[in-house]
Amino acid sequence: MWKFYRDVTLFALLFSVVAIPFGSLLTTPIVFGVLGTPVGLLAYIYFQKAEFYGYYNLGYTRYRLVTKTWLINLCATPILLLIALIISKLITLGALTNS
Repeated sequence: MWKFYRDVTLFALLFSVVAIPFGSLLTTPIVFGVLGTPVGLLAYIYFQKAEFYGYYNLGYTRYRLVTKTWLINLCATPILLLIALIISKLITLGALTNS
């Protein structure tokens, strides 16, 4: 199950990073938590659909894999939001510039 979570979350992180120019640094964790997992799942189905049979043979249903992945990502979202808030605050204070 860990490999499934890692693969879907990597696709979700990639989607969130690509979404930064369309929003802001503070909206990225929210995009990751809410929309990242479904987009990551779509990418996983497109690129690695055959691996679902291996998880099914191990006793994992698709529903169980997706719900656990989404719950873990939703629980990680407040932590990521806090980190993004700290980074944006440091940027506004000028602490991360080369002046």
